[in-house]
Amino acid sequence: MREGKTKEAIKYVERLREVEPGEVEWRLIQALSYELMGQLSKAKRLFKEILEENPLLLRALHGLALVLHRKGEGPAASEMLDKALVQARRENRVTEERNIKILIAQMHVVKGELEEGLKKFQDLVNEDPRDFRPYLCQGIIYSLLDKKKEAEEQFENYQSLVPQEFPQRSFLDDVMVAAKTESREQLNKEFANEYSPKE
Repeated sequence: MREGKTKEAIKYVERLREVEPGEVEWRLIQALSYELMGQLSKAKRLFKEILEENPLLLRALHGLALVLHRKGEGPAASEMLDKALVQARRENRVTEERNIKILIAQMHVVKGELEEGLKKFQDLVNEDPRDFRPYLCQGIIYSLLDKKKEAEEQFENYQSLVPQEFPQRSFLDDVMVAAKTESREQLNKEFANEYSPKE
């Protein structure tokens, strides 16, 4: 998949699903592959199947929210995430609740609602100032808004809080560097290409 050979990846994942039909990871990868190939209906169906079994699985919630957005079904994505948030609260699943709140804030950004996204991320900072993720996201949003000083402040907060041993740290650092160095125009163009609704 990293090499852009999504069709080949699908074949391998289908074989893995035959060997381990109960393994959620293979279904997630298959759904993500379909999404990358633009087969949004297949991706949507798979993500929904996964969420029927595990309604608070963040990767499936994220995948389905993006697929719904790309299919022009933004209100359905918002409703689905709101229901998941209510369920996480009802079941006192604190980690899942926070992760879903972050996902909701990210979806505001995906929809181009940058100010609303900033507000949601600030609420998350106020709830738990030790979580590095909202700072990184705010830095990216400020970069999209071409507010370099504010972006730099948020990136500094992120860097001071993200653990050295965090598994995806190098990837997140690359995202931060790209947000700092690329022009607003380029960032907005790349962002729009990635997340615009597709027919």
